Amino acid sequence: MKKTLFLIILFFSTYLYSQTSQYVEFPNVNTEVLPNKARIYVIRPTGKLSHYYITLSSNGNMIGRLDYKNYLCWDVDAGKYNLEGAFEGNKIRKDQTENKDFFTVNAKEGKTYYIRLSPAYGLTTGKASFDIIEPEKAQEYIKKFPKPKVKYVN
Repeated sequence: MKKTLFLIILFFSTYLYSQTSQYVEFPNVNTEVLPNKARIYVIRPTGKLSHYYITLSSNGNMIGRLDYKNYLCWDVDAGKYNLEGAFEGNKIRKDQTENKDFFTVNAKEGKTYYIRLSPAYGLTTGKASFDIIEPEKAQEYIKKFPKPKVKYVN
């Protein structure tokens, strides 16, 4: 009985612990965006399909691994950024596109972009879905959610 209880506690403690990781520099979010940069937030507010992580890349470069009730944030130069979100796990394969979604940001200097990355149920797998989120709502989430674990050094 004690062993079963221990395993249940261990499972839920690791399950509830944020596993969001960011692989690019995390900006100082308490300051304004630099005049020659733009800031992108990608927020995953829902716990739906919470047992799957969503990997996020921009222009083919890995940005991070997004868990539920977390966010990623990074600064970019002005220009076009093609975001791709895909579920991690044994269902991701190059020939399977149901679990992926794409979103383009035409970043302008000094602007901040708030994008929601939500999971949804697909026919055979979970799928990622991007959309714009209102800045006020995004700020509410950002205040509540933990900062991602940054795995980047300059």
